[in-house]
Amino acid sequence: HDTLFVSSGGNTELDQRSEIALLILSKVLSDIEILVLKDMDMASGKGVDSVIREEYLKLNPNNHRVLKRWEIENYLFDKEVLKRYCEVNSKEFNEKEYDELIKDITKQDVKKEFNRIKNLCNISVSISAEKFKIELSKVIIEDMKIYNELEKCIFN
Repeated sequence: HDTLFVSSGGNTELDQRSEIALLILSKVLSDIEILVLKDMDMASGKGVDSVIREEYLKLNPNNHRVLKRWEIENYLFDKEVLKRYCEVNSKEFNEKEYDELIKDITKQDVKKEFNRIKNLCNISVSISAEKFKIELSKVIIEDMKIYNELEKCIFN
């Protein structure tokens, strides 16, 4: 509840800008903890495994974090989140089609499947990918596995 996420763009922009931004922000906002969070696609789309993730975390400042999934969408488009979204919004979730589409929620590039995922939630109206992701984020609650996984990646 007391955390603000600010996107800095793609992974190369983050590397180029984060050091100076963190230096400036830490001077201005000395009572705030600033973390740098990266997706697992941090190697410009090349495969990154848990060994490379751990090496990155070991070799970078302590305020750096790396998700355990390809991108943030891999959390938002997780079956648990989509099922809850449909439940909260009185929609029918097509779990069978989801299982056919998503073979590996950790590593698969699910962002490109936005339209199909939206359809799996029986959403027939126009909605942007960004708005849909925001709506999905609103249904994530503390007792969900996905919440706990994100919390550990970011804060532990």
